Amino acid sequence: MDPQTIASISMQNDLLRMNDISQNLANVLTPGYKRHVSVTRSFDSFVSENAAIDPHSGNTGSSVIDPSSGTLRATKNPMDIAIEGEGFFEVTTDKGPAYTRQGALKIDTQGRLTNVQGLPLMGTGGELFTSGTSFSIDESGNVKQGTQTIGQIKVVQFSKAESLLPIGDGLFQQGAAQITNKNDTSKVRGGYLENSNVSSPQEMIRLTETVRHFESMQKLMQGYDDVFQKAITKLGDF
Repeated sequence: MDPQTIASISMQNDLLRMNDISQNLANVLTPGYKRHVSVTRSFDSFVSENAAIDPHSGNTGSSVIDPSSGTLRATKNPMDIAIEGEGFFEVTTDKGPAYTRQGALKIDTQGRLTNVQGLPLMGTGGELFTSGTSFSIDESGNVKQGTQTIGQIKVVQFSKAESLLPIGDGLFQQGAAQITNKNDTSKVRGGYLENSNVSSPQEMIRLTETVRHFESMQKLMQGYDDVFQKAITKLGDF
């Protein structure tokens, strides 16, 4: 692979990384947000799969999420819930199940527990219906009104959770992640929301590193353009 192609692909990867960083910084205060991380394959593995490389479309990078937990923030609002540990809440969309760590709840006109977008929150036995706004949620996710348990919030575990596919509004589709039934010590915390797992200082460091790398690749390409231009000029003298 020639140096110009390497530089071109590196710059495309830098642009992908900067896009992830800007999105992370924009969501630093978004509850339950999972930072996006750019992953770059080696050039050798990329070349082996792409015998003919178009430097304008070839890209060795992709984005995954960082599924690590954010810190919990006490809100004292009974309509707020968070997961302490691994796992995701499940909601129902018109395109099937989706998963989220955002736990700000509402009650719709049918008495269902929903997320802020109005999507039904799923329990282990289906949708969760309440007969009023007064209820409590214990660490196992049991939703209680008085002495009656009306259902248990469903917490879904994944292996390769970094492969969940973001679809906006703090929601994820399963993507390449795999649902697992492994034992887990996660707890549902009522009156809490999970903070974003983005660290502003770390993202700013990544942004500075990425900009400097992009500039160095740009200078490399300009240097080779100058060399080729001089070579063409000398050839024209003969």
